[in-house]
Amino acid sequence: MTEINNDQCVWKYIKSRNTREKSQLCRTALIDCTREYTYGQMFVEWEHYARVFSALGITGENNSRVAVAGTISAEPLFSFYGLNMTGATVSMFSYPDFLPTGQWKTMVEKEKITDLILSDIMVSPETWPEIEEAGESLGLRNIILLHSLLGGPCTGPAELVYNELNYHRLRKTPGTVFMGDLIKKYGSTPIKFGADDPDHLAIITHTSGSTKGTRKPLPYKERALNITATNFGNGFHDYSEGSDDVSLRLAPSFDFSSYLCMCGIINADLAIGDTVVLTFFGFLHPKFIKAVEYYKINVLFTSGFMIDSWLKRDDMDDVDLSSLKLFSCGGSYIPVDKVRKYNEFARKHGFDKGIGRGYGMSEAGGAQLYVPAGNEEDILGFPSSNEDILIKDENDEKFYTSKDGVRTGTMYIASDSLCTNVLDGEVLFEFTEINGKNFICTNDQVRVNSNGSISYAGRMDKFFVNNDGVRFEAGIVENEMDKQPGIDKCAVVPVLDKRIHDTVPVLYIIPENKDSDVCTDVLNALTKIFIEDGLDSSSSLPSQFVIVDSIPCNSNGKIDVFRITRERLKGTAYNIKSERKNGKLEKIDAEFSDVTSSITGGTLPEGMGGGSAFNLFELFNN
Repeated sequence: MTEINNDQCVWKYIKSRNTREKSQLCRTALIDCTREYTYGQMFVEWEHYARVFSALGITGENNSRVAVAGTISAEPLFSFYGLNMTGATVSMFSYPDFLPTGQWKTMVEKEKITDLILSDIMVSPETWPEIEEAGESLGLRNIILLHSLLGGPCTGPAELVYNELNYHRLRKTPGTVFMGDLIKKYGSTPIKFGADDPDHLAIITHTSGSTKGTRKPLPYKERALNITATNFGNGFHDYSEGSDDVSLRLAPSFDFSSYLCMCGIINADLAIGDTVVLTFFGFLHPKFIKAVEYYKINVLFTSGFMIDSWLKRDDMDDVDLSSLKLFSCGGSYIPVDKVRKYNEFARKHGFDKGIGRGYGMSEAGGAQLYVPAGNEEDILGFPSSNEDILIKDENDEKFYTSKDGVRTGTMYIASDSLCTNVLDGEVLFEFTEINGKNFICTNDQVRVNSNGSISYAGRMDKFFVNNDGVRFEAGIVENEMDKQPGIDKCAVVPVLDKRIHDTVPVLYIIPENKDSDVCTDVLNALTKIFIEDGLDSSSSLPSQFVIVDSIPCNSNGKIDVFRITRERLKGTAYNIKSERKNGKLEKIDAEFSDVTSSITGGTLPEGMGGGSAFNLFELFNN
């Protein structure tokens, strides 16, 4: 087998791996709604885009850094690989960044963006003047619009009409420039190729969390992307039994601004000659699950948040998941009771294996812990490399691997595809150097079990301190409450109590069954945790719990503490009363309160200002 060269540009890495045999050029690379592109056709499209960028001076030679904000369709991908050919750096923005409460202007300024490429469905003739004006004030050299064709099972008739109507209206709007017209104009321009430098900054992806007012950027060099593709891609076949000689089909559920989607799935899938199926808005669209049966998807990576949304729907009876060979769920800790529900759901709909799980960090280029498919133990997983997972023991503060025996501590992760932690001279986050190697502190408190697996024990950074210096361990309480019967989801956040001018821990609860005696369920859960299980600490017991309909999450389904602390939520509040004898907690009770200090409303994704992502498509298709 020919040795894989990770020290080249991303576009060249993918092309070199798919031109060893001429027959590979005829295999299907992309399925985009109703369109299909072979590998040969896709490479030609990359060149068309690269010629346009060369003609416009959007090159590495001109220090271009381009924001690509696109739907999950072929045109944004062609833009990325075309820009990679010319040596420009690409920053992947997302659809929510351009909503009315989005952050794109701040992101352009902070990331020193020089040019903007934008899917036209994210713009309208009414909003174009604002984007054009902002582009001028921010010094953008070019703003280019992409038009993607809709179709397939994830598109309603109203969306089809809107997409085409909006496109034709934008074409008549002064100042708009479309890629299709630029390709016709500059189709014969020679390509100005970028330098073949493995340390060149190829892409900036973003996490769902925020830092300093915008989504956290993750800068990756060419080599890191190629290593991720090498590690991930072959794994698709390793984990899919009997599929070594069969071309797999993967459907990205997340948008291109996610490292897992753009680098861990699309780049990795194309590198091994498989097929990527693009469904425009991914799992944000309620019809996304229909694509699995329609396109015969083999591999699906998603989050617990997405499966939770499927479980709540009443239109899933005819969903067929039998084509799946690999179904993986990850991104954050998933309580074992939910894992069981997810497996039951998948098997009910024809998936004859079990859902696998992965856990890691985007900063480290993917998952470093894996749970075998169907395993329902309450664990994060088994380390894929013991040397890259270290546990800082909470007693002696020394570092150990999972081979060193049972212990509890903070988890640190390293990777050969680690992103850089500096962008334009600004340190984005800190590395911890251990034995000459850079590690990232995950801030997860974990337990190493006797079989070498690692279990989740809570978040080390999910705490807050009141005026008296008392530290409230929010992450540990959340983790234990999530395991209790009757609790669907919970969050512990600091809320300012104006009466005492101090912050107090408030527990927000979404019950599994709204018709049950939720107050009793919560009290039983608190009693089990704090009295029976011994988590008796004045720095852990919440002061109040509030029964709510929703808890805001970011686009990965993780609880968005920042939104919780700044937004308002209506709920049923109870003050927690504790009885102690000789300092020992003996009883927990609750008293109804007509004063709710509480907050939130909204679901996913970040930037939608409290509106559910699904409502957008319901509006189109009802």
